[in-house]
Amino acid sequence: MSYQVFQHWDPLQVCVVGMTYPPDYYYWIQDRNTRQRFQTLAEETEQDYQALIALLQSRFGIRVLRPQLPEDLSALKIHDHWVPPPVTPRDYFIMIHDELWVPQQPNSSHAQRAYANQTELTWTEFQHRDLAQHRAKLSCYQNVVEHVLSQGNTVRHTDLDVVSGCFVSRIGQDLYFATQSYDEDQTQLLAKVNQLFPRTRNRIVNAGGHGDATYCPVTPGLIISLRDVPTYADTFPGWEVVYLPPSDYADTAEFRASMKHNRGRWNIPGFESDPNLVHMVEHYFESWVGNASETVFDVNILVIDQKNIVVSSHNDQVEKACARHGIEVHVSPFRHRYFWDAGIHCITNDLSRA
Repeated sequence: MSYQVFQHWDPLQVCVVGMTYPPDYYYWIQDRNTRQRFQTLAEETEQDYQALIALLQSRFGIRVLRPQLPEDLSALKIHDHWVPPPVTPRDYFIMIHDELWVPQQPNSSHAQRAYANQTELTWTEFQHRDLAQHRAKLSCYQNVVEHVLSQGNTVRHTDLDVVSGCFVSRIGQDLYFATQSYDEDQTQLLAKVNQLFPRTRNRIVNAGGHGDATYCPVTPGLIISLRDVPTYADTFPGWEVVYLPPSDYADTAEFRASMKHNRGRWNIPGFESDPNLVHMVEHYFESWVGNASETVFDVNILVIDQKNIVVSSHNDQVEKACARHGIEVHVSPFRHRYFWDAGIHCITNDLSRA
């Protein structure tokens, strides 16, 4: 039977979990202390992936797929910059009903932010590099695409960059597409979406970025969201909306230290005492990081079924709201989320639900 996802609270059966580069990838970093910090980052990230995989497999019987890195990792070096490892599969494809959709273009809003954080390329040069990096990223998921095809599913390619798991919520015949910015032309976006999906009821949520970093319809009648999102009265009438406050990362000593070195965009423990590490990230890995100071990871939720969800840390508001709806909250820590700018929803992607 082919895979399908009609709504994201149906019981999860098959899931992709991300992957980072192995510790020995960083052999080329000459400074020993800096190299060891990145190797520790790789080891601990994989440890957290394995803990999540164990939870999904042993507790819920979910089949887990992983991306595949090329044997020669140099294939992932584009224009002297390393392509981000396949940490966040949610960003690159989505199963909508029984079709796997794969955007062929990199996300435009992410590209604009990344371009603003570099000074060496013109916009045209940056776009060429960004497209080459996007294609290299997709190559890490080719095994996933081939597996889906082997199940009898259709794979659809599109140039609309928001047709991915981080922007789209699937609730039966209703598809909710997040905007990339608050001032985006929603009428124009809806027209593009309707052309691609003429058989569903398509709606726009003015999330101003990745929808899964902004809101989560957890179960029928409950949404976890951020305070700066417009009202859901039109898109989800009658639903309880639990608003979380902004990220408290900006109040931490780690953030204050990172502001001196990287404008608060990312954090690796101890980085502030290692100028070589800061240089490595800002020069070689600037496309790996987002802006963690703006991200509220507690809204980045993987729904297992109507009674179980997985998050990366405890949050009293989330847990109390879920308790009212009879939902058990499972915590699977992702220690380096402030470097990868990713939560549990980001680092997974559901391929099939019952």
